[in-house]
Amino acid sequence: MQGVSFKTARMIVRTPQMGDGVHYARYYRENRDFLQPLSPRFSEDMFSEHDWERSIPIIRQEFAVGRSMRFCLFKDLVMIGVANVTSITQSPSHSCILGYTLSQTMQGQGYMKEALVPIIDYVFKVRNVHRITANYMPHNQRSGRLLRSLGFQVEGYARDYLLINGQWQDHILSALHNPDWEG
Repeated sequence: MQGVSFKTARMIVRTPQMGDGVHYARYYRENRDFLQPLSPRFSEDMFSEHDWERSIPIIRQEFAVGRSMRFCLFKDLVMIGVANVTSITQSPSHSCILGYTLSQTMQGQGYMKEALVPIIDYVFKVRNVHRITANYMPHNQRSGRLLRSLGFQVEGYARDYLLINGQWQDHILSALHNPDWEG
């Protein structure tokens, strides 16, 4: 499988290609201070074009075999965000986990929703996943509103769920189910 690309009203959303290491490194360098409080501790390879470039064949292989799908969000040839579909499993759960980040300068303008709509459609219709989970920290209400606007339903609350920036953080658990899933 080569990868996929979606053209939205304002962006190109696509799986990584060779040469995107420079975009990933720039995105994380420019947004480090903004993203770090919401992310696991960054290692220095997050800011290295070379390390990203070396990881792209692995990312593409994971996509080809159906283990994960990583997407770059581009506006005017600049990467403004990422969306990752990971931990894809088949029977019995047919599920995955959705995660995403968006550049600080693009917050509150609807870009992530615009990107996630075709990604979710692809995950459900092409990859035939039954359930997408997405979790967010209680203080990240912007993320909660985004997920609700996409149809995600809150399913629970997990204490000390993920190690974020060196601290265990509670998360609100949410999920979206594929109404057209075919077994």
